[in-house]
Amino acid sequence: MFEKTSEKYLLYLVRWQLSTPLLVGILFFLGTSALAVVAANLIGGLLFFWIDKKILEEKQNKVAKKYLMYLGRWQLTSLTLYPVVQLLGTGLAGIFIANLIGGLIFFWVDRWIFTGKTLPPLWEVAENIVCVDCRKKSPRGYRLVLALNYNRRKEQSPEFRCEPCSIKKTEELRKRGLQV
Repeated sequence: MFEKTSEKYLLYLVRWQLSTPLLVGILFFLGTSALAVVAANLIGGLLFFWIDKKILEEKQNKVAKKYLMYLGRWQLTSLTLYPVVQLLGTGLAGIFIANLIGGLIFFWVDRWIFTGKTLPPLWEVAENIVCVDCRKKSPRGYRLVLALNYNRRKEQSPEFRCEPCSIKKTEELRKRGLQV
C-alpha cells in the first residue's frame, strides 16, 4: 500500500510540473495579481483534472461532482502560488517552486476527492492470542482498528484473529463494501 502511494505521489509531483509552462504563460499575460493567479488555477483545473483523475482514481463514479470539487480545490492552490510568485516573480523558477509546494500539499486533498481515502487502514497486532473465530492459539493475532466507515478504536473487548481467519474476515468486510 505504501509503495503504491509513494509511486502515485512521485508521479503526481511530476504532473504538477506540467502546469508550470501554463502558469508562466498566463501570469506573463495577466500579471501577478491575485485575480491572475485565480484565473491561472481555474484554467489549470479545467485542463489537468483528467490527468489527475487517472493518477489518483480507483473507482469511476460521480465524475461531475468530483470535477466541481476539483475546480474548487485548484482555487486553493492560489494560497500557495500567489505568495511564491510575489516573492520570486513569474519566472520559471518561481512557478516551478510554487508548483512543487502545491503538489506536496494538495496530493492528499486530490487523493481524497478521487478515492475518498485519507489514510490507509490501521491494524493492531498482538502476540500469543487465541483466535476469536477458530479458537486456535496463534503466535500473532490481527484486528482491523480503523478504516473508512469503520472505527473500533474504543472497542471494550478487541477481537484478534490468526492470519488465515484475519484474511477471511477482511474479505468479508470488503464484500460488505468496506475499503480495506
